Amino acid sequence: MAKSGPDTDHSIQNILTVYSIKNPEEKVKFYNSWAENYEKDVAVINYQAHTFAADILDPVFPRERDTALVLDVACGTGKAAEQLQKLGFKNFHGIDGSEGMLKLAESKGLYQSLKRCLIVPDQQLPVSSDTYDLVIVTGALSCGLLSLDVLPELLRVAKPGAFLCLSAKDERDSEYMQELLVSMEDLEKKGLWIPVVKQKINHWQKVVGPTELSSEYIAGLVAIYKKAGQ
Repeated sequence: MAKSGPDTDHSIQNILTVYSIKNPEEKVKFYNSWAENYEKDVAVINYQAHTFAADILDPVFPRERDTALVLDVACGTGKAAEQLQKLGFKNFHGIDGSEGMLKLAESKGLYQSLKRCLIVPDQQLPVSSDTYDLVIVTGALSCGLLSLDVLPELLRVAKPGAFLCLSAKDERDSEYMQELLVSMEDLEKKGLWIPVVKQKINHWQKVVGPTELSSEYIAGLVAIYKKAGQ
């Protein structure tokens, strides 16, 4: 097991708490209160979804990055934008349900637009169709966070030919990943997007047990697609 201590134990408790909350409004309230400590706490489990996504996107995104418009869905504190900025991206719009997380993202000075929106099934994202050169979701495609109904919405707001970068952890004893893979394949069969790369990540984040941090890791996936039409 990983080393424990008061700070680590508190971080683990926060992570377990957010995992346990099922009601979307209650989860947002917790994220609001957690925002200031979020990055410190997830570092305890070696959470690097944003880095993995950026590293895999880098060699396949060929366009002029300084003019590309990026939509960061469930942007949290802005870790994805921080990673993408290192790759030459400069134009970011973010959406998240938590005002507290958005305030942290705003403080980093990377986003030209930040909108608070609780992303729930059967609701459009508050942005126009065919707008973005890159749509990215890092980490929020997870059981208890984003519904898979969001996938067509991600396509709607992307320009024809735009890239979509999706990342998700392969949670143990969860059907979410299998349902995600089926949904992605269904959109591919319908000709709505074209796969660019799918890469499994073995060391996605450390396993958090009922009361402690394990030295074992959960796997994850980064999938990149291009919207059909160009």
